[in-house]
Amino acid sequence: MSLSTLEIAQLRADQTDYHPDTCILQTLTRTLDTVGGWSETWANTYTSVACRMAPLQMNRPETIDGAQMASMTRWILSVAHNQALDATMRCVHDSTTYEIEHVEDTHSNRTARRAYLRRVD
Repeated sequence: MSLSTLEIAQLRADQTDYHPDTCILQTLTRTLDTVGGWSETWANTYTSVACRMAPLQMNRPETIDGAQMASMTRWILSVAHNQALDATMRCVHDSTTYEIEHVEDTHSNRTARRAYLRRVD
């Protein structure tokens, strides 16, 4: 069964009702320094992006990272279907920063874009 353009537009409009929060999407800028390295800065490229954050439950609640116990909590970010979003960005939601690990873009008739996030500590 195929959806009409009007039906897809209506589903996308309905999806925006499920974005109760806002976030900031940041992009990375690398600047060369005088000794052959670079410095990294994150720019607030997209601000006040309507979104929804939801925890993603993992089978293993904890893991060892750098000889320390670390939480395996991951998050799913949902934004508008046409929002620029890729795995090189970061997301700031409620003053907490998350790295985007993966963007889910392979389904047809997309009503939202979803990204899998990991909290930056």
